[in-house]
Amino acid sequence: MPQIEIHADDYAISPHSSEDILRCLRAGKLDGVSVLTNMSCFEEYAAKLKAEYDSFPKKPRLTVHLNFMEGHCAADPAEVPHLVDKNGYFNISWGTLFKWNYTPKVFLELKKELKAEITAQTERFREAFGTEMPLRFDGHQHTQMIPVVYWALLEVIVERLYPTEYIRVTKEPVLPYLKSAGLWRTYSPINWVKNLILNYLAPGMEKTAARNHPSWQKENAPMFLWGVVMSGHMDEARVKRLLPTMKERAEKKGRNLEILFHPGTVLPEELGEEFCNHGANGFHVSEGRHVEYEAVMSLTEEDLR
Repeated sequence: MPQIEIHADDYAISPHSSEDILRCLRAGKLDGVSVLTNMSCFEEYAAKLKAEYDSFPKKPRLTVHLNFMEGHCAADPAEVPHLVDKNGYFNISWGTLFKWNYTPKVFLELKKELKAEITAQTERFREAFGTEMPLRFDGHQHTQMIPVVYWALLEVIVERLYPTEYIRVTKEPVLPYLKSAGLWRTYSPINWVKNLILNYLAPGMEKTAARNHPSWQKENAPMFLWGVVMSGHMDEARVKRLLPTMKERAEKKGRNLEILFHPGTVLPEELGEEFCNHGANGFHVSEGRHVEYEAVMSLTEEDLR
């Protein structure tokens, strides 16, 4: 049977969102949490997470949630001029990063800037949670899947000798969705596009990691990530309906299964200057995040067997 991880993204994006995720942790519902290090509530909520960690029914695996989409940069703004505005807030989109990945005159400088920011965010994480913990990495809005980003990340890991046990490869199985014909109209068309793009990028990332970080590849089973097509609305009914076929698909392919939720809701009044990616703000405050919170709280060990 595949190992299943129930995972929450976006811890420390805002106080209210972080409190939602803490409630999930106190109830023993999460196996892993991705932590943003460059938002204004990070220090407060990293301290809360660390203080309560030993009391959680499950000890969650913590992941550096690399963020280039919003918030203030962790590096010196002068080191990352392509990424930030004059105030140091990120002002690029996923599409811009993707385009620059294929722009030779920008690629090397962009990789250098990404390395500076990845290092700065990782060091903040290590300062908060200690240097003995093996590192795990993923990316806010799956930016780690863009080749220039994962090349920068892999170089940082090697150069800084970071003890890394996991890098998320966003590879989501499609067949379970196709088998549930009655649900086809319930999926967002834009999320299907995201699924196709990320699945297209996934083999290249896995091969690059295998060539350049073979110890990580050998020590960790490959993963499927479930949570792209249904992103923003991983509701209880559809999750429980699709879960058996997702597990079956992961087992058949020899992969573990990471089930991704965003169970923390940002309040409208928390949307300050640091929420500079205005296109994402609707998702941050959406009812779908509470729906995902309820889904996480509803899952039982029996469901996951």
